[in-house]
Amino acid sequence: MRPNPVRRWAAALCCLLACAAAHATVQERETNIVELVGKSELILHGRVESVSDGIDARGFPYTEVQLRVHDAIRGQVGSRYTFRQFGLLKPRRMGNGLTNVTVTPAGWSTYAQGEETILFLYKHAKYTGLQTTVGLGHGKFNVAAAGAANRVSNAGLFAHVSVTPGLLADSDRRVMDTEKGPVNAKSFVALVHKIVEGRWIEHGSMRNEH
Repeated sequence: MRPNPVRRWAAALCCLLACAAAHATVQERETNIVELVGKSELILHGRVESVSDGIDARGFPYTEVQLRVHDAIRGQVGSRYTFRQFGLLKPRRMGNGLTNVTVTPAGWSTYAQGEETILFLYKHAKYTGLQTTVGLGHGKFNVAAAGAANRVSNAGLFAHVSVTPGLLADSDRRVMDTEKGPVNAKSFVALVHKIVEGRWIEHGSMRNEH
């Protein structure tokens, strides 16, 4: 009996995507503010309006997020920004006897309608057009009454960072003195604005300690 080409293609695709996701997941580590700002193409503060998933014409599973943008800290976008991240929200039956189980990998950012968030986003992947947060779950900050915090409660966010004397205001220092736990969202956004607009990373005014 000749193998079913559809099944063979689907199995190969799922294997490829699962390997890529596994590789990306094991790359996760603590990511500090220098890396978040330095590697991001977009930094957006807003509220998630919708979350959906699907499989594109080339067979790549995705989660689509639409963000109502309150503040484009870096990048030129409109009042709404939509992007697609790798992986489905949940396994999906394909209608051919197969189920695509390629969901969002562990450690990646996840999204919920109505949540307020600050996102540090990589540029779109060249081939797939997909986009995700810098440092995976480290580059998405949920904003709540207690403040702004990423998936690891900001652990390592300000570790091993040097700033040129005289640049930080008192509110900036209070944010950067946080070793773990939520930070004041307004003060955090203000600090990121200063870093971006003053080009602190590019000029070496904020840098990783060696």
